[in-house]
Amino acid sequence: MSQRILVIPDGLAEATPAAGDPPTTLEATPTLALDAIARRGSVRRVAVTPEGLHAGSETGIPLLLGWIPDHDAHGRPRPLSRGRIDAAAHGLREPDGAVVHRIDVRHADGRPWPELGEAAFSLLRGSGGQEALHVQRLSGHRLVVFAHTEPILPHRRDLVSVGLGSGVAGVDDPADEPRLQLWDDGALPPPLLDEDTTVVCAARSTAAGIARLMGAATVHPSGATGDLRSDLAAKARAAVGLLRTGTATVVVHVGAPDEAAHARDPRAKARALQLLDRDLLAPLAGVALDLGATLAVCPDHGADPRTGRHTADPVPAVLWGPGIGRSGPERMTERGAAHEPVVAGPWSPTPGHAA
Repeated sequence: MSQRILVIPDGLAEATPAAGDPPTTLEATPTLALDAIARRGSVRRVAVTPEGLHAGSETGIPLLLGWIPDHDAHGRPRPLSRGRIDAAAHGLREPDGAVVHRIDVRHADGRPWPELGEAAFSLLRGSGGQEALHVQRLSGHRLVVFAHTEPILPHRRDLVSVGLGSGVAGVDDPADEPRLQLWDDGALPPPLLDEDTTVVCAARSTAAGIARLMGAATVHPSGATGDLRSDLAAKARAAVGLLRTGTATVVVHVGAPDEAAHARDPRAKARALQLLDRDLLAPLAGVALDLGATLAVCPDHGADPRTGRHTADPVPAVLWGPGIGRSGPERMTERGAAHEPVVAGPWSPTPGHAA
């Protein structure tokens, strides 16, 4: 069996545009390496968000790594716990019997509000009562709470008051009241993997937490920040080194496209794709050709850079390597792949083609 390389560009896809809609980031951005891979491989769509689950990394990344959702007694898929994933990413131990929630601080329109993270942390930590066991600020606008039950969230007026006292700009704007988003607790991703799979990602990232819970090894290159400043060339060097020393499956996660989308910055998302193409896909395509490895490129979900919202449509993806029949359009785009088969995972054979 040949070595495998999976590149997960977080939030790179967008909803399939209708006729007359403006081009998506994948359509509008020149991508020499990705286009070369698409011309030689199988372009298809992958269903990364099962019906009934939230479109996001906590769903898409585990699914791309082989997770199949459990279902409850009513036939509904059981979501994974974002709080437990983040706790694993940060090396936090869960108290026995704890319910784990992640809490995000956001603007009224859903944008992250990292400047209010410390205010929310102070209010949650000082809330008293027996429901709170432990509150941990992760980074920016994210916190995790270990509790006996669902935590009681601070009132908005208290968040505004503490924010004003801390000098947070705009917190008293009645048109932009801050809000707290509570992520419900859920299941843990099962330990399906072993150290034959290595995930190259930023330390303390969602991808790192998922990889650890699923049993994979992780590598965190210097300069891999998980945001728009991340050093993708360093990730490429780490991935190439792992492949040349025999690692069976190397997964590289890139968070920049999703971060740009949440910032409502289409230009930044296009720039993130350009860097992904030049600094990561080009060298990985070269080593795949040299070693006879199979390369898959598949986003974990979509993210609209105009609204910042995630999208649950099947995402365009490409699979290239020994024995993979050429199929689909010559570019990996939403509109181009709109009529291609939808498959269950990044390694699934394309129906009707050799694999």
